[in-house]
Amino acid sequence: MSIDSENVLPHVPHLRRHARLLSGSKEVGDEYVRISLELIMAEPGRLAGGEPRIQLFRAFHAVWSALHDSDRRGSANAITIEDRLDQGLAALAPIERRVLLLAVVENLSLEDVALVLDLDVGTVRGYLAKARASLRQEVELPVLIIEDEPMIAIELSQIVRDMGLAVAGTAARQDEAVVAAGAVDEDRLGLVLADIQLQDSGNGIAAAQQILERYNVPIVFVTGFPERLLTGSGLEPAFVVAKPFDPESLKVTIAHALSTYANERDALAHRANLLAKLREITTGSGIGPSVAG
Repeated sequence: MSIDSENVLPHVPHLRRHARLLSGSKEVGDEYVRISLELIMAEPGRLAGGEPRIQLFRAFHAVWSALHDSDRRGSANAITIEDRLDQGLAALAPIERRVLLLAVVENLSLEDVALVLDLDVGTVRGYLAKARASLRQEVELPVLIIEDEPMIAIELSQIVRDMGLAVAGTAARQDEAVVAAGAVDEDRLGLVLADIQLQDSGNGIAAAQQILERYNVPIVFVTGFPERLLTGSGLEPAFVVAKPFDPESLKVTIAHALSTYANERDALAHRANLLAKLREITTGSGIGPSVAG
């Protein structure tokens, strides 16, 4: 039986985003989404009796839990996806992260999160409180903010400081961004928040490419054009937050980016994949990163 495309397919891009944030990998996330859709095709009754979006996410997390449990038991019947392990996903995301992403990024109610994860509301509330508390741990890492709207730059700076991070500098233009990154000690730059469209026809994608050529640093794109990053037709970085953004959603994405780059192998793999995408975009659009002095 085919999937009810009218009810299900509009929610797939959001499920792909959720899967990428949860797994830390586009390839792994999309593999889980594929298996989830196959499960729904085989058992269409899973979509019955509820909102399609919630039931779709519920099917996804049923797959996630089943694969996690199978891997943990070492079952001979476990579904093995070798390339997902090659990307460092031996330890799957803990339940606190799953709750946090569903409640904050996907903006689900506690009741809906409980339904998706087959938990009671009280348990979900406890996991969410624990996850939020972990975001308040102070980590003094310098953050570069590339944003041409002064009020948004101020708001981003406050969010960064609320997380215990330090603002290394802000830049409104492409060349300023590259210079500001170069002013930070090479082994100290901890994170970049980058808009895509900058002043004087500058391009945040080109600036990010130049910075990533030098630094192994997570970059979170904060953009008013998230559809370019979710459809598969353009750049698809793992870390993207849509404008207007929810502060907690941004904090979750920042925390996930930092946790991914805390593992050297994951960091190198992500950097290589993102650089390839950035080069494809700048070359295809004729932008071509200019070299700042």
